[in-house]
Amino acid sequence: MSAITVTGLQKSFGGTPVLRGVELAIEPGSFTAILGASGSGKTTLLRLLVGFERADAGSIAIDGRVVESDAVHLRPERRKVGYVPQEGTLFPHLTVAENVGFGLPRAARAVKAAELLELVGLASHADRYPHQLSGGQQQRVALARALAIEPAVVLLDEPFASLDTRLRAQTRDDVAAILRRTGATAVLVTHDQSEALSFADAVAVIRDGIVAQLATPAELYTTPLDDDLAHFTGEANIVEATRDEAVLRTPLGALPAPEDSPSGGAVRVLIRPEQLALRVAGTTEATARVVRIAYLGHEMVVELETVAPAAGTQLRARVPAVQRDLAAGDEVGLEVLGPVHVWAAA
Repeated sequence: MSAITVTGLQKSFGGTPVLRGVELAIEPGSFTAILGASGSGKTTLLRLLVGFERADAGSIAIDGRVVESDAVHLRPERRKVGYVPQEGTLFPHLTVAENVGFGLPRAARAVKAAELLELVGLASHADRYPHQLSGGQQQRVALARALAIEPAVVLLDEPFASLDTRLRAQTRDDVAAILRRTGATAVLVTHDQSEALSFADAVAVIRDGIVAQLATPAELYTTPLDDDLAHFTGEANIVEATRDEAVLRTPLGALPAPEDSPSGGAVRVLIRPEQLALRVAGTTEATARVVRIAYLGHEMVVELETVAPAAGTQLRARVPAVQRDLAAGDEVGLEVLGPVHVWAAA
């Protein structure tokens, strides 16, 4: 039995369809990221799961119980769902412990709040007020409050978006570790691809109001279903090629054709920037000219244009920053590392 089962979910606002028939199954104890661009419907899906909105059609079951359908609409407090909003929304006039215990039976508040603050590593902060905490600490308090009702599912609505880059990564890791210890089923809504890929066991990409692909992070990144998904989940070099039995004929030379690639004729090949290794010119089949270099500290993004065996293909490589002797105008050899992904040409 899935922790969450979404079937044929539809929702429109002012006559404009936002969700057009979402199908989704989330396994108990798993972490799933709902990833999508602005306006894709991911936030609407979350609000329907929580119970803030009512669906136009379709159904939602949580922990085996239907909470949303044509005949049923359970209020949020009856769904056994923990909800962590983007800003945490702690009560400023209540202490940390009082925030965590808010809504619990009076007799259980103190003990339960103490247990949860111990879980999130903030037991020593029980008597502080929200303004006395860092952004990351506030989000951990919000998580403790969400866990207080012992939910079947915890829903996280871009809870790290307002934090700076370093604190965001640390808080995300802390929250994931806490949720893993509780055995909770977690659903994270985000527009940040790296956040989705690093947090989740499975990623559901919402596009045009449906789930365009549901896969593990590795599957989504290495074998996206189409060009748009390839670009959405990271930087992508997509080149035209032909398949000749077990070989792909590309502007970078001959590459091994994956067994599951289209069986012949024109194809499109996905090569991620980190798959392009720069070698000494003349030592590989492919040669390219360096067009521009962006130095990022730990790595460099190198924009290239192929010279041979075919000229004029624009590429982007990500290489370790130790290769600092590169300069615009240099010619380099190109080697493709690892398997590539192939689609039939449109």
